[in-house]
Amino acid sequence: MRCFLAVPITEPALAATQRLQAELRERVPGVSWARPETLHLTVHFFGQIDVDRATRALGRVTPIADRTVPFNVVLDRLGAFPERGIPRVLWLGPAGDVAPLTALAFECQTVLAAAGFDVEDRRYHAHCTLGRPRRPWSADARVTWAAATAGDQVSAAFVASRLVLYESRPAPGGARYTERTSLPFA
Repeated sequence: MRCFLAVPITEPALAATQRLQAELRERVPGVSWARPETLHLTVHFFGQIDVDRATRALGRVTPIADRTVPFNVVLDRLGAFPERGIPRVLWLGPAGDVAPLTALAFECQTVLAAAGFDVEDRRYHAHCTLGRPRRPWSADARVTWAAATAGDQVSAAFVASRLVLYESRPAPGGARYTERTSLPFA
């Protein structure tokens, strides 16, 4: 199964983020937008692994979720990856305190690496993928996106209270995510 660990965006931030995404959909052309019901902050992406490995991974991260205290997240900054050049990912993320989310991701990646899972070398950057520009992405669309990132920002706050193992299945109109296991925080 193709899967990942993530903190789901919950209310009231989910509704605010969905509204922002709908506004951007109207203004910024040439983007394959993420399904609004699937918005999340990825903690670790596994890719394709079998069910036994997913179960082992959950065994490693469950103690982390058990000792993680729910924490506040404020999504208030639009951005793109890469930062320079033509973007491949358009995102919404936190500009302020990301320490609890970064610590959660670091702890999960540390125990997963020790258990033989592949983890990324690069620094963790908390973000919610809103969409992916289609190739080629027009100069007009890039200008519109740049204006959106410089304009009024949304402030979507929520309490992160669980870690979820999602299964990702390709589908017309974008991947569909199914919640396989939910690990509530302490």
